[in-house]
This record gives sequence, C-alpha cells and structure tokens, in this order.
Amino acid sequence: MIDPPRANVPEAVSKCKSAGIKVIMVTGDHPITAAAIAKNVGIITEDVAMKMEVGEETETAVVNGATLKDMTKEDLDKLLKEHEEIVFARTSPQQKLIIVEAFQRAGQIVAVTGDGAN
Repeated sequence: MIDPPRANVPEAVSKCKSAGIKVIMVTGDHPITAAAIAKNVGIITEDVAMKMEVGEETETAVVNGATLKDMTKEDLDKLLKEHEEIVFARTSPQQKLIIVEAFQRAGQIVAVTGDGAN
C-alpha cells in the first residue's frame, strides 16, 4: 500500500532543482517504496530499487537506515558530497537529525518539509 504524494509535488521538486536546490528524500518507508515514490516525483532519475554501498559510483543512492547506522560521519559526508540524488529509507527520527546535521556540517542550508517534519 503506497500513500501517494500530493499532485503538486513533482512540479515543486522540478522548480527546486531548477533553482539549484538539492532535493533529497528521508522517510521511514521501505527502500523499494521510497525509491518508487522518489522516481515518480522527480527526486531521483535512475530506476533503482536497492542501490547503495558506500563507495559505489553512481549518481543515485538509496540508503537504508540500517546501512546509515553503520556509517561514520566521514562516510555520510562523502555520500552527501558524491551523490546528486539521494533517498534515505527506513530512517528513524534520530537518523533524520543526523542527516540534517551532516548537510549543515558541509555548510549547506537545510529545510525540512513533509508530514513527518514536525
């Protein structure tokens, strides 16, 4: 069962990308579900189901919360720097904070939105 994104999400993602904003997805959903939704709304362009091992050379990364848990700060920093399209799936609220802090560590301005952002 997939909770479909709102109809205006693909346009919003497109506008953000056109403005030079990197849009990533952080969700508690299963990685396959998350990747399908992210592809549907334009967050990722590659057709991926499970694609991420630290060091894998690809533009798109789908990272499971269990994998994220085992990553060092340096691994996460490298992932964020080297991948343009990122989906984090099966993440906990604490992991969402870790991801935000990693972007901030890289000097990025971070905005969080969505039904789980509060």
